[in-house]
Amino acid sequence: MKKTAVYIIDDHPVIRHGVRSVLNKTTDMEVIGESRGAKSAMAEFKTIEPDVIVLDITLEGISGIDLIPRIREKLENVLIVIYSMHENPNQVYRAIKAGAKGYVLKGDEIKDLITAIRNVTQNKLYVSSGLSPKILNQVTSGKTDQSSLSMLTPREYEIANLLVQGMNPDEIGETLFISPKTVRVHRTNIMHKLGCARVNELLLCLADHFPRSH
Repeated sequence: MKKTAVYIIDDHPVIRHGVRSVLNKTTDMEVIGESRGAKSAMAEFKTIEPDVIVLDITLEGISGIDLIPRIREKLENVLIVIYSMHENPNQVYRAIKAGAKGYVLKGDEIKDLITAIRNVTQNKLYVSSGLSPKILNQVTSGKTDQSSLSMLTPREYEIANLLVQGMNPDEIGETLFISPKTVRVHRTNIMHKLGCARVNELLLCLADHFPRSH
C-alpha cells in the first residue's frame, strides 16, 4: 500500500518532531520532510512532492494562510491541513477559502490530526470538533468577516484602519491624540480578538477588511 507522503511546515521544532514521530508510526503515512518557514519549504518543493502538507498559520514573514496559494501554484494537487492554535472564525474561514481541506487545533488530540489527513486524502473536508458550534456555523455559512470585526471596540476599529494605512504607533497616537503606549495596548487587544500572534500577521488579516489609501 502506498503511504501518504506528508510534509510539515511549523516554526516550532518540538511540534515538528512530535508530529513527525506520531505520523511515522502509522501504517499509511510517511513524513518526507519538514521546515520552519515558507522560504525553505518552497525551495524543497522543487524536488519533492508531498501528498499532504501540515501547515501552521503563524510563520516568520508570512501567514500560513497567505502561503497556501503560493504552495498550490507549485504543487497543484497537494492537500493542505492547517494545524494551528488559532480558533478565530475568520482565520478558519480564510484558511478554507484559500484552499485548505482541513483545520485542526493544536489543542486537539494528535489522533484528530491523523483523522484529518486521512479525511482530506478521501476528498472529505475536516474541521476540528474543538471549534464551537457557533464558529462552525460561521465557517460553513461564510458569515465570518463582519462577526470578527464586530468584536472590536470603536477605538480598536479606528486604530486597525490606521495600521492598514501603514502608520506606526507614534503616528497613530499623534493622529488620535493618545499615547503610543495606549496604541500598542489597543493593537495587542486587536491581535487577541482576531487570533493573530504577530503584528505582520495582524496586518495581513486586516488588509482583507480595510481599503488601503493611495
